[in-house]
Amino acid sequence: MKNYVFEDGEEPAEEVLEDEDATEEDGFKEGFEDDDKEAEECSECGTAISAEKRVVRTIEGEQYVFCSKECADEFEDSLGEAEEES
Repeated sequence: MKNYVFEDGEEPAEEVLEDEDATEEDGFKEGFEDDDKEAEECSECGTAISAEKRVVRTIEGEQYVFCSKECADEFEDSLGEAEEES
């Protein structure tokens, strides 16, 4: 949080949450929930997927979503290695 210094030495009033029981985290979650959709997570690394970098692959009849081509390649490679060990 930034601290501001005013010429007259007064400090700004604190921001008051409308709901007494609300937290800053609730406000953060509310912003995402307003989108009315769940965030997709990368099948390889678990990070949130941006729409412009989203990679979808069908592997062994199942569809997987990745955050990048690199993660998709790593996921496919790891499946191939697991099959070789079997």
